[in-house]
Amino acid sequence: MSDSLRSALDAEGTPLRVVDTRTNAAYVLISAKAYDRVQGLLSENDDGLSDQAVARLIQENMAEDDALDPLLESYQNYRA
Repeated sequence: MSDSLRSALDAEGTPLRVVDTRTNAAYVLISAKAYDRVQGLLSENDDGLSDQAVARLIQENMAEDDALDPLLESYQNYRA
């Protein structure tokens, strides 16, 4: 780690947003411990779909199934 990056971390803490002045690409620097906690949210499943994509597909299919269910309204009004 460069001294300037270490100084920025000391001054700002993490997460630290940095911009590559050559490419203008932005990055967020976080600790390895924080990355390990969120890695599953950022990675893809074995089939190449992200967790967000899988959740969206499930939600879309459930909405379609609900729309075609003639008894759905009676389920929603049921009180135990």
